[in-house]
Amino acid sequence: MKSEKQHNLPDFVRHNGITTAFGSVVATAVVNETTFALLMKQLHVVHFYAVFLLIDGEAEVCIDGQNVRLEQHSILRTSPMQHTDFISCSNAFEGRFLFVEAIFYDDMVENDDNLRDAFALNLLNTCFYKTLSETQTSEFAGIITQIERTIGQPHAYKKEMLGFLIHLMQMHIRELIGYQNAGLHDMKHKENIFKIFIHLASNHFKQQRQINFYADRMNITSTYLSRIVKEVSGNTVNGYLQSFLYGEACKLLQMTDKTFGEIAFELHFSDQSAFTNFFKQRSGMSPKAYKRYHDQPNPLLQPLYGGEYRSKGTSSDDERQH
Repeated sequence: MKSEKQHNLPDFVRHNGITTAFGSVVATAVVNETTFALLMKQLHVVHFYAVFLLIDGEAEVCIDGQNVRLEQHSILRTSPMQHTDFISCSNAFEGRFLFVEAIFYDDMVENDDNLRDAFALNLLNTCFYKTLSETQTSEFAGIITQIERTIGQPHAYKKEMLGFLIHLMQMHIRELIGYQNAGLHDMKHKENIFKIFIHLASNHFKQQRQINFYADRMNITSTYLSRIVKEVSGNTVNGYLQSFLYGEACKLLQMTDKTFGEIAFELHFSDQSAFTNFFKQRSGMSPKAYKRYHDQPNPLLQPLYGGEYRSKGTSSDDERQH
């Protein structure tokens, strides 16, 4: 006798003891060979999407009557109401599932011009499978990890934050599928690349400030990434990285008691002097002077772009003369 199928996400989560879940919307699970087989057998004709990232090992599954071999470093997305079944998997096996309620997933696609063609091309009703590079696998795993952290921590806007991360996952998958009409979708493609770069930069700017790191993560050349960022935003890759870095430096100076040396270390400068030079170049004042202003705030001082200050009523001409 077959076990009862749990067709909606809350029942599926409850039946399988999945602890990382947000209501009826999103859930994740880390699996080995045993739990993968158990969960895969239950994804038969369900009302939610399942994204599976295979990190280590091999497996074979059946989707709508077609056998699909899953290789190490690969991604599989199944759609609602598909007929799925487990066939086999290797003993050394590690993977991660992301489950997303169908309406939540579809609404994000429908409301994004960059993804909406998935409906016309019938991409959401079919199984998607793709082998990945190690870098791509790491990036997908990173998004799922961020989803897990967001679920586990208190946030006033948790659903919106989860929506952003799932949207990012959708864009990555759409990039892997590719566009059939290059002319029609060229700008959408570029905008997706730009959005993915901003996500990566906001997470890695402290440690990584070389364009090659981000280009490698996105599996494109550094020249192409540089051109796309400039074309879409008018800013440069380095400009965004420096802005993230300066913003974080200001936050640490204003909101913590860390020494300048500790801040320099946290932001991966070679030494305190390098941090001081960077900060003075961006703000026009030393970190010490900046911190002094914020430790003893003057209501007459108003911040300017780039971190400079002028008092109310002071003109920009006065500043230039000064």
